[in-house]
Amino acid sequence: MQVEEYSLVKEDAKKELALLKQALKQNTSLAKTAIYQDQRKVYGHMTHGGKVVDVPESFKKIGLNADGDPKLAICRADAKVCWARKRDDGSIKFQAERLNYKVVKSNGDIVLPAKTFTWPIIEAPANWNPNVMVKQIKRQEIKAPVPIIPANLLGVVKHNLANYHILWEVETWEPIPPKDPILLRQLTPNLFAVLATWDLTELERAIIRGRL
Repeated sequence: MQVEEYSLVKEDAKKELALLKQALKQNTSLAKTAIYQDQRKVYGHMTHGGKVVDVPESFKKIGLNADGDPKLAICRADAKVCWARKRDDGSIKFQAERLNYKVVKSNGDIVLPAKTFTWPIIEAPANWNPNVMVKQIKRQEIKAPVPIIPANLLGVVKHNLANYHILWEVETWEPIPPKDPILLRQLTPNLFAVLATWDLTELERAIIRGRL
């Protein structure tokens, strides 16, 4: 999975973090600015040799499959199923709960920016009148099973699973277990710390199949 990934040599990250901390000491008003808080989180993760993934850019880079669906999915790590809804502006929303039009945003939802994708458009019967054909996004609502974290990697999970996300490549948006996930922790609106990567075993995929 060729995601948009960034890293720094530990020593370089430490230098950047030290310079940033010094600057923020000299101008305390900057410390409250979101962009400098973001820098501090990113450099702090990289001082331990960590990598970060730009999630929206990764989705753009990898693109859509033949069905017009994203080739990637992202969801809260405690979810069983990832629900996604494509939007007219080219964005898409991923969430752990079944799509609820009354809830604008729930904890851990990921919404990619407008113009991330150009969705295929089809003609289909209108909800309000099946005899009327209207243009709509192809497969506007899709879902896929979320990977499980293997026992040998659970040690990196220091908090509730709901505080983490899993990114993975989707073979098809059907009840088929995934294969190659990445465990992430969100640092900024678009950058996520990479905590672990793994390939699901056939046994783990069978466990997922059992709960679909």
